[in-house]
Amino acid sequence: MRKIVLFVALLVLAFPAWYFVSPWLAMKNVADAAEARNTAELEAAIDFPALRENTRAQLDRSIRPTGNGLVDGIGGAILGAVGDTALEAMITPEGMVAIITTGAVASPLLPPEMRGRELSWSVEHEGLTRFRGVSTYADSGTPGPVLVFERRGLGWQVVAMEL
Repeated sequence: MRKIVLFVALLVLAFPAWYFVSPWLAMKNVADAAEARNTAELEAAIDFPALRENTRAQLDRSIRPTGNGLVDGIGGAILGAVGDTALEAMITPEGMVAIITTGAVASPLLPPEMRGRELSWSVEHEGLTRFRGVSTYADSGTPGPVLVFERRGLGWQVVAMEL
């Protein structure tokens, strides 16, 4: 009986510790894999189909035409096609390395003073099955990309990104 009580007590103590620590470990693993340019590890940590779908939906909302005119419809279609092409190029292991390490999709195109800026990451819990990895530029404190993680089994995967 004493062993059962001890086991239950350990579980009661372990769950809160795991709840608070596992998101930090998941975020650190993703950031470390990006720094090391370990695309195989990023492929395991990121649900690329879900990330593409969620980013496409976010992009569609941001470029949705505001009026009913023909110009809005044509402009929205052109932007949508260009956005889909850019999205397919951006949401890859290599693209995510750039986003996670520099905060930009095309870091070589950045002005020299913006290259090599260090991102610091923090975790914001959104319940038991979701958290946000929030980045800020260490030198200025300005916000960078946000990665949204969801629980997959006992681990976490990136499923969305806030641009």
